[in-house]
Amino acid sequence: MTTTTKKKSRWLLVVALLAIAAMLIAAGLYRVGQGEEALVITFGKVTATHGPGLYWHMPGVQRIISKSVTTIHDVEYGYRTSRSASRLTTAEYTDVTDEAVMLTNDNSIVQLEAIYQYTIRDVKQYVFDVVDPERTMHLAFEAILRRNIQNRSLDEALLNKDVIEQEVLPDFQALIDSYEMGVKINGVHIQNITVPQAVIANYEDVNNAKNEKTRRLDEAQTYENKVLPLARSQAYQLTQQAQAYKANTVAEAEAEVALFRAVYEKYKAQPEVSRTRMLIETMESVLGGAGNIVVADSDGGVLKMLNLNADDQAPATQGGQP
Repeated sequence: MTTTTKKKSRWLLVVALLAIAAMLIAAGLYRVGQGEEALVITFGKVTATHGPGLYWHMPGVQRIISKSVTTIHDVEYGYRTSRSASRLTTAEYTDVTDEAVMLTNDNSIVQLEAIYQYTIRDVKQYVFDVVDPERTMHLAFEAILRRNIQNRSLDEALLNKDVIEQEVLPDFQALIDSYEMGVKINGVHIQNITVPQAVIANYEDVNNAKNEKTRRLDEAQTYENKVLPLARSQAYQLTQQAQAYKANTVAEAEAEVALFRAVYEKYKAQPEVSRTRMLIETMESVLGGAGNIVVADSDGGVLKMLNLNADDQAPATQGGQP
């Protein structure tokens, strides 16, 4: 091989090496855009993190994962946009019933549609620390949202969208932070809370029943307000009458006891006279209209003749003589 040939071969080799080097350099160059963060992965491990700028890596040995840390991602919940709006067409949406339908604490059913927004603030955590971060985030949002709705009645859920948003946002962020996902929740927006069309008729029946119940309760309350004072007045009158009767009965009984004691005292002092007087008083009571009464002894002789109608009794007669 001549000297000229050798020099030519060397130049070709140099050119080839330079071409290969240029290709490697070109293939290894990459740009990190504004608002992005790039991870350099070497044999499966993160070996560098880069912000915006132009960088180089070793193709085949290293790979680059780049994510925006400023983009706000909108995620639909309970529905999906099937066609975006344009100048000629309106947007079309598809319900995702499994997500949207929820139960309140009074066993009512609502259908909820919402949007949550997030940004990635730590690319390494977002990519490596959680398997399928988007799915995990969606399930976390659903759990927080369902728990909030289940703590409310139907009316509270339908009338408090703003309050629900304010309560769900910090709870959602706290749950995401516990997963160490490297995500910031920027906002939660409840688009709509309604009663599903399929159960509206049933709710109307329930509401009618509730209204009827309320009406009957009002009527019962009105009746109670009318009757109860009258019943209390009658009860008071009966109580007063019973107390008066009790007092009168006790007084009469005490008087009878006093009279009996007086008679008994006289009886103890003069038993014979008292017995005779009691006999006469009894006969006056029983035979008051009989006129003259003749009392005979056991031998058939007349002992006394009593005139029960006279004011002054005639003296007793013996043997029928005046």
